Amino acid sequence: MENQKQRLRELEVGEIAEVYEKQMKRDFPKSELKPLAAILYMWEKGSYDCLGFYEEDRMTAYAFSVKDVEKEYLLLDYLAVCEECRGAGNGSRCLKELSRFYRKQKGILLECESLESTKSTSEIELRTRRIRFYERNGCVRSGVCSRVFGVDFEILYLPLLERDAHVADELERLYRLMLPEDKYERWVRIWDKE
Repeated sequence: MENQKQRLRELEVGEIAEVYEKQMKRDFPKSELKPLAAILYMWEKGSYDCLGFYEEDRMTAYAFSVKDVEKEYLLLDYLAVCEECRGAGNGSRCLKELSRFYRKQKGILLECESLESTKSTSEIELRTRRIRFYERNGCVRSGVCSRVFGVDFEILYLPLLERDAHVADELERLYRLMLPEDKYERWVRIWDKE
């Protein structure tokens, strides 16, 4: 039976800063972590959601997303299970709750580090596990790739109201919400894998 005490909750500004300092700096490579000021700027203008996934009163995971309110798509910018809560299904439960939370949206795009952009066997295995985790939880590989600030990603898609999305177009809109035009032009590339 599913725990009725599970829920996603929007974080307040102080909680966002705390998650950033205590969790995100540990959970994500520095090259993939936006400055806190950039996250708060997007959050304040309403184009960014910062959610904590709680079981009972304990945050076990968090999800930060860029949202295109007009087009009803999101980019799951950061998803992580708190270190002491890993290996217990919290990531899957959080994704399930995200699907419920955003049930009126068309879909969620996700970035996974590209398998082709590393030669390290251990890194390829880690990235493959990550992609398989998302696939087990309803995501599909879109065939779209991106390079953002020198990091290569494969884009996955979690359909909500819209089964088929023009992933490259939606991804471009979401990236443009995050970045000024000059940075977008200099640091972002989107292409089809095929």
